[in-house]
Amino acid sequence: MSRDRTGIRDLEGGLSELAGLRDLAVEAASPGEIESGGLGLTLEWGFADSPFGICSIGWNPRGVCHLAFHDSPKGFPEGMLRSWPRAGFSRNDKLAARMAGKIFQKKTGMRVFVRGTAFQLKVWRALLQVPAGSLTSYSRIASAIGTPRASRAVGTACGANPVAYLIPCHRVIHENGIVKGYRWGTERKRAMIAGECPANQNGVHDGKDPMERGRPRPLEAAAAPRTVS
Repeated sequence: MSRDRTGIRDLEGGLSELAGLRDLAVEAASPGEIESGGLGLTLEWGFADSPFGICSIGWNPRGVCHLAFHDSPKGFPEGMLRSWPRAGFSRNDKLAARMAGKIFQKKTGMRVFVRGTAFQLKVWRALLQVPAGSLTSYSRIASAIGTPRASRAVGTACGANPVAYLIPCHRVIHENGIVKGYRWGTERKRAMIAGECPANQNGVHDGKDPMERGRPRPLEAAAAPRTVS
């Protein structure tokens, strides 16, 4: 595995060698659950603080089904309603705060429960095998999952990711190293990349809020990707 001058890992040889680096189980909704819009499902949800701003989290006993970021804790998360329009919902901000603690402190044993097409699920599972502190590109994910001409479709699948951060679409950047086009904001994406660089992973911090750390830095300074031999 190699790394080019943009800091992007070469994953074209396949993702299998990275398997197991992300302790997250993905369960896909059944065709019947998708067709019914979640009829009969009950989802708990709530707003919570996170290192990257206010987030909304939705979950049920099968896993986290929604995670998105917001400017303020108002209204109902539109993305969750689009995914599960006929499900029942129960708001619980206290439990959402506890869930956020587990997610952003990187507790093991997390599960996600998502609806998506076969192609989207393939992309999302591939993203889980890009380890923290590393970056890849849309075209390289496309090649790694056996569809080398589908980089645009990979980008669309990343944009449809219903579970931010846990499914780490923020680790995918353009081939030229540019960080942009993140559904929840470029500054937030830079902050996530900065927070996963080896120095911060080892407990060395500069005393700044993650969003402040990510804001002014160019990609090369923020990402500091490591190589794996």
